[in-house]
Amino acid sequence: MRGNRVWGALLAAGLMTSLAVAQYASGAFSRSSANTGNLLTLASEFVAGELYGWGDNSTGQLGLGNNTGPRLSPVKVGALATWTFVETRNQPALDSDSGHTCALQKNDTLWCWGRNTNGQLGRGNYTDSYTPVQVTGSWSKVALGGMHTCGIRTTGTLWCWGQNDYGQVGIGSATLAFTSPQQVGSGTNWTEIAAGNVQNCGIRGGAVYCWGEGVNYKLGNNSTAEQSSPVTTSSNTTHTQITVGRQHACALRSAGTLWCWGSSANGQQGRGNTTTAQTPAQVGALTTWTAIAAGRDHTCGLQSGALWCWGLNTSYELGLGHTTSPQTSPVQIAAATDWMRVTPSNTSTCANNYNRVVYCWGANADGQLGHGGTATETTPRVVSGRTGVVYAGSSGTSTTFAISPT
Repeated sequence: MRGNRVWGALLAAGLMTSLAVAQYASGAFSRSSANTGNLLTLASEFVAGELYGWGDNSTGQLGLGNNTGPRLSPVKVGALATWTFVETRNQPALDSDSGHTCALQKNDTLWCWGRNTNGQLGRGNYTDSYTPVQVTGSWSKVALGGMHTCGIRTTGTLWCWGQNDYGQVGIGSATLAFTSPQQVGSGTNWTEIAAGNVQNCGIRGGAVYCWGEGVNYKLGNNSTAEQSSPVTTSSNTTHTQITVGRQHACALRSAGTLWCWGSSANGQQGRGNTTTAQTPAQVGALTTWTAIAAGRDHTCGLQSGALWCWGLNTSYELGLGHTTSPQTSPVQIAAATDWMRVTPSNTSTCANNYNRVVYCWGANADGQLGHGGTATETTPRVVSGRTGVVYAGSSGTSTTFAISPT
């Protein structure tokens, strides 16, 4: 069964796999994330491997050296086989000044490359790099904005750098740009971080905090004002995952409930309407969500291995095949129940199953679907010749990566 089975017709309870899907499919997980199903770590059992990239490379964000042409099929990035997480981001409104990538390795090192006009590479200068360069420190997680970067160190402290026009670095001011990491507050209990073009949200002590540009209530604090320091979006202390789109954000709680806020002009909150939510609003009453990830104006999530997407669909980014109409409620994508990770991008989406088979669909002008051409795909299509765990960035991005365990 394909496509438009609405979200009320969910899988019956009890289909939960033995793997911890919520951990693996998070918008910003690291190799230290535990598999709560069998207590194995990602490092030894799941996702340390070679890095492959494809799609837009106009600012060197694929890390292939001075050749900045697009890649229509997966290309290996360097020779290392110790990569554990990667995220890439672009800001279309300022395309020539943005487009960078950061990735983690097994030894807790962080590496960034691409455009560096606002110091977003964190290397202490404004020099672009077309190959990975190391950022000082020991890191567990990283999240990329349009022209800024944030990361959580292994100590649990949060650091941000790069563009700060909207206070997105989070240090109490909205001036200048920072070319090296700046500590955000003094907390040592940050567990998750996610970034939009000019805003961030994170989880500290289980509660959600957001900062940066506040347009369309995307910070979730009942205000559209800019915030240059983290402000409490939800004091509930059971949040486990966070994801940020262009003008909206969503979070999961440990009870399996889904909450979203900000703009829903295209239904990207999945609440059955296009009404803006000024504070976190629950998406339905289900308690079976295991993962959530936002693209520009669409969102996807997992329910016990079943894949659901909603929101903007003008480029078939929801993968429904039969329609480009926006969807204001979650719609199941194909009938498979073995999806492990989903990663929406600007106007496309990629996902992989438990066998690490990678699928991509939607817009493909820069080859971001990895199929060898630039044709749009209306439904999920296998990226042939490359298995792994896929990372397709988020808002603004037309670049895709996969980590292939060796």
